[in-house]
Amino acid sequence: MPASRRPRIGLLGLMLALYDKSNPELKPAQARLARQMAKRLEAFADVTFPGICNTREQVASAMAQFARADVDLLVTVHLSYSPSLIAMPELVRADLPLVLWNTQKITGVGPDFSSQDLLENHGMHGVQDLANTLRRVGRSYAVVTGHFEDPVALGELQEWAQAALAVRELRSARIGLIGFPFQDMGDFGVDETAFVARFGPATVRVPLEMLADALASVSKSQAQAVVKQDRANYRVDPALTGPEHLASARIELALREVVAAMNLSGLSIHYEPLGGDSRFSALPFAAVSKLMAEGVGFGGEGDVTSAAACILMDRLCGSASFTEMFTMDFDDNAVYMAHFAEANPTLAKSEAKPRLVRREGWVGSGGVSASLAFAMQPGEATLINVTTGPDGRPQVITTKVEVLDFELPDYPTPHLKARPPMPLARFLNAYASLGGTHHLALSYGNAVPSVQKAARVLDIECHVI
Repeated sequence: MPASRRPRIGLLGLMLALYDKSNPELKPAQARLARQMAKRLEAFADVTFPGICNTREQVASAMAQFARADVDLLVTVHLSYSPSLIAMPELVRADLPLVLWNTQKITGVGPDFSSQDLLENHGMHGVQDLANTLRRVGRSYAVVTGHFEDPVALGELQEWAQAALAVRELRSARIGLIGFPFQDMGDFGVDETAFVARFGPATVRVPLEMLADALASVSKSQAQAVVKQDRANYRVDPALTGPEHLASARIELALREVVAAMNLSGLSIHYEPLGGDSRFSALPFAAVSKLMAEGVGFGGEGDVTSAAACILMDRLCGSASFTEMFTMDFDDNAVYMAHFAEANPTLAKSEAKPRLVRREGWVGSGGVSASLAFAMQPGEATLINVTTGPDGRPQVITTKVEVLDFELPDYPTPHLKARPPMPLARFLNAYASLGGTHHLALSYGNAVPSVQKAARVLDIECHVI
């Protein structure tokens, strides 16, 4: 699901107290300007602006107001020069991402530039003063420079606000692990203590008994309603029998009940334990894809890092899909990508409804199950990989790709071809050199700048290929 609400910004307007005596008319005029700035931010966020601050006490009061408003992002704006130490101590204590908005009233300095213009447009060196002291004490911050009506600068601020909210929701996420990670599949192995401390989501085990109990409670009429909806939404394979379709509908409803009961934002399922348990006559292939379409992150084979990547991309971009690199296409300078059964159907090509096909279990285990099959829509997209670096810290690898207009009409899984922004060999060499794992998340559009900002908020390394 996209972020559950609009981002909330605390706008901290700063000035020099000396001007209250020397130029008493300046503060009211700059307060009007600050409200115009707040209005620009309100196009994409809820803004709390407590008025201009020019003393430590006023800054402390403003920060308390931001805390009551539960803001996601702090944005400072210098409406004149302001000495750094009236704000720096409170900003250091605040556990929130911080952006210094380096802006002003006028767009240029021409022949008619006056001393009044200078008075109203000299916050830049206050930004430099504050940035220096923040960096000296190790307080992270970002800087956005541009006129307060500049759409590029406002777009950057919007990305920072969305990244702050996405990371906040990621840090409170719960990823349900059903079964256990694929035996000896080491690339997505994770120290859960470090992962929750440094990246955010908690991994919670879903007892198979809980899923089995939920399955037993599903009524035939409930399952029939899912079948009816499937027949409206998808092209159902005639080979999928009525009882087989009902079995898949029942496991879908059971999985949905577990997701709701455990308040899960993501799932990672290794099908082997389910396939070996006689209580489960079908595997939740279609269910996982449908849940991805509703914003539940997914990672295959017990990979919670990819579920987290899907959650982050969904909150940044509005939708995301799990995927995997499978085959090199040197002729087309692309990578063929798919997985056994899982992808977000809202990202399918729009020419036809996705197919709902019959699958014979999973690699020799599990019963006949319904599964979605489709080609992904062509267009600009972003791939992201979340993994652990050599120092034990989570890292992010991201790249912009072009999803090609490509379809295998009879293929039984969701699939796509992605062309990287460089020769294929160079791209794959770089990805492997950075330790990228074989599971990824995909969203449409160029989200690389947003991913970089989210990584800054998370304080983890981000590699852009």
